[in-house]
Amino acid sequence: MKTIFILHGWAIRGGEENQRMWQPFINELELSDSQVVFLKIPGLSVPLNEVWDMDNYLSWLESEIAQKSKGEKVILLGHSFGGHLAIKYAARNPEKMEKLILVDSSGIRDMVPKAVIKRTIFLMLAKVGKIFFKSEFFRNMIYKFARESDYKNAPPLLRRTMSKILDDEILEELPKVKCDTKIIWGENDLTTPVKHAKKMQAEIKNSELIFIKEGKHSPQFTHVKETAKLVMDFVLENDTSRQKRDKYFGDYK
Repeated sequence: MKTIFILHGWAIRGGEENQRMWQPFINELELSDSQVVFLKIPGLSVPLNEVWDMDNYLSWLESEIAQKSKGEKVILLGHSFGGHLAIKYAARNPEKMEKLILVDSSGIRDMVPKAVIKRTIFLMLAKVGKIFFKSEFFRNMIYKFARESDYKNAPPLLRRTMSKILDDEILEELPKVKCDTKIIWGENDLTTPVKHAKKMQAEIKNSELIFIKEGKHSPQFTHVKETAKLVMDFVLENDTSRQKRDKYFGDYK
């Protein structure tokens, strides 16, 4: 039985609601008799009592996988921030990876003016917001300009954590990813641009890039079956159990 570890993104919802959104996709993956482990990321699915940076998240992930993988090589699926974190893990632990799946992953800084302004605003708000941005109206105008409702709705500790994450980049880690990698991307993603998908595919040696037609930033929610099939095709491509493959892929004939 294959085990797939899922790292979700930055949606600021309760842990139960977040997992409910993922459940239809998880159900599709489990049609193949695979086991899915949905990892509850601190600050997003479970409370966070201090400001974290990427090193904190990476240490947490290494601990979680060490406890739950039972020493077997890991199949890791990451969406958005979860993909950013998955890349960090795969680059630092190549001997522990079996396969990596990236769904509209973040981690590459966009240098277009709008993105640079957004990062600057968030960093400024995180550092001096209480002093210089006491006006709720003014803060709301900035959040609207940046189009980041998740940041607006996040508690103060998580805002500061998000600012640290925005300051991190994975370009140096990409060539260090040695495992087979599937990159799945919504062709109309405006959150993590298509050019980032192409950059990841170019820098990760054993990788393949597939676009979801009319998909946006979260095709696992909007194109559930199509995205799940791409994932399981990749996960089971070397599986010697023809019966398992036929059982799963028969649903898509």
